[in-house]
Amino acid sequence: MAKFKTQFVMKRIILFSLILFSLVGKQHLYAQSGTITTEGVYVPQLTTAERNAIATPANGQMIYNTDDNCFNVYQNGTWGKLIGFDVLVPDFWIQKSNVGGSGRSRAVGFSIGNKGYIGTGTTGQNFTKDFWEYDPTTFVWTQKADFGGSARQEAVGFSIANKGYIGTGNEGILNANFVNRKDLWEYDPSTNSWTEKASLPGNTVRNGAVGFSIGTKGYIGLGSLDKNTYLNDLWEYDPAADTWTQRAVFPAQFRANAVGLAIGTKGYVGMGVLPNGFSMVADFWEFNPVSNTWVQKAYYPGNAYADAVGFSIGNKGYVGTGYSFNSEKRNSFWEYEPMADTWTQMANFGGTPRNGATGFSINGIGYIGTGFDGVLRNDFWAFDPNTIFKGITTQGNVFNGPNQLVQLDGSGNIAGNLTLTGDVSVSGKLNPENFIAPTLLNSWVNYSTPTYEAAGYAKDKESRVKLKGTIKNGTAASGTTLFNLPVGYRPTEILMFAVTNSATALGRVDVYPNGDVKIMSGGNTLLSLDAIAFKVN
Repeated sequence: MAKFKTQFVMKRIILFSLILFSLVGKQHLYAQSGTITTEGVYVPQLTTAERNAIATPANGQMIYNTDDNCFNVYQNGTWGKLIGFDVLVPDFWIQKSNVGGSGRSRAVGFSIGNKGYIGTGTTGQNFTKDFWEYDPTTFVWTQKADFGGSARQEAVGFSIANKGYIGTGNEGILNANFVNRKDLWEYDPSTNSWTEKASLPGNTVRNGAVGFSIGTKGYIGLGSLDKNTYLNDLWEYDPAADTWTQRAVFPAQFRANAVGLAIGTKGYVGMGVLPNGFSMVADFWEFNPVSNTWVQKAYYPGNAYADAVGFSIGNKGYVGTGYSFNSEKRNSFWEYEPMADTWTQMANFGGTPRNGATGFSINGIGYIGTGFDGVLRNDFWAFDPNTIFKGITTQGNVFNGPNQLVQLDGSGNIAGNLTLTGDVSVSGKLNPENFIAPTLLNSWVNYSTPTYEAAGYAKDKESRVKLKGTIKNGTAASGTTLFNLPVGYRPTEILMFAVTNSATALGRVDVYPNGDVKIMSGGNTLLSLDAIAFKVN
């Protein structure tokens, strides 16, 4: 009881002292005074000049600066600003134990229950068939029975219930005679054994296909039969009957090395390389197995890539890495929200930019590993979309102290340019620029909207300009201008692009430093702009 009375008396004294020392003048509360009311605590309100006129401020002394509407505190001989807010910076990627075996690319990855699996691929001089199991609770890789088929790269994998599946791909002597495959093998982790299952029907050998599973069915499609023949078919596998059923063909351009994943009860396919072998696309499509239909969704905003990784966590999809039209390796990483049909940029992949990586997810955590960045890799990284590790603080509108990182103007915006060292991650949505419709010239018109995308151009946060859409019916004479790009969207030199010009032929479109986008060869029945992307200063 005595202790309680002492505390109560002290609180009364402190409150009375604060009220007693309140001195009002010029409608300001001066230094060393404050007021406590039922509405809160009021500290002295001073201009900067009045604050600086305080003869001997004490460490910890606080005022409210009416010149910049900001709390100031005196510490270690100087006044500093306190007003601000916390910006949470997500650090989504954590490196884990390296994948077993040597570095590799274009391997297969999938998860079964609480374990992940990676196997096959190219190790540089040879193809491989070794197969490894990852335990996320111990971070340990354990070598399992070699893949039951031949050593290969560019196969596909998926899991259904408690079994894993690997199929298609190419085998042979690296950089010599590739032989594409259409076989399918089932892995049973309970017995650590492989069983050959029914192959894809007909002449459906391929490499660089996509694979995913929805419910009790698996799907394999697209890919290349050889370097000149690309595919757009889709096949459904029923493990209970060990049978294949052909489903609706992929409605967009034939392609290989696309990304494929499932989110809930739908499948998603997008991006990839076109039959010319170097043009990329960034379109993204949803497959509904119930209605057997495809619907085009929002373009992948990370530009046109091939050889990327895709997986799902909960009701969202994640796509990243790969290589672009000029073979530039990428580490960007994006989240797809199917209900809103929107993309949100996430923290870049934690490893080096690369293509030919593989990935999967286990219990809400995504994983990406292996791949090629100029060197074959076997590093392995975990991605948690719900973990935030560190915070930084922005304070006031001038820099003040080592933890104050951002200078703001009076509206809470960053005035001028901001230079940062190291990676930048955004926890909220990073809104990409909307596509802008160009003024088509010389009788060119959009092909058929909304069935096909209308012509458009946009620039992303990395100053990469991306064109999209399909046009027709204009003058096709070499050098005819299709449209003009405005300043800020123009290259510094003439760029040449191979584009889809019909179901079986390619044309050429050049982009000039003055912004002119010109057809140089090809017809006017159909001209796709989807493969055109470049970086500007």
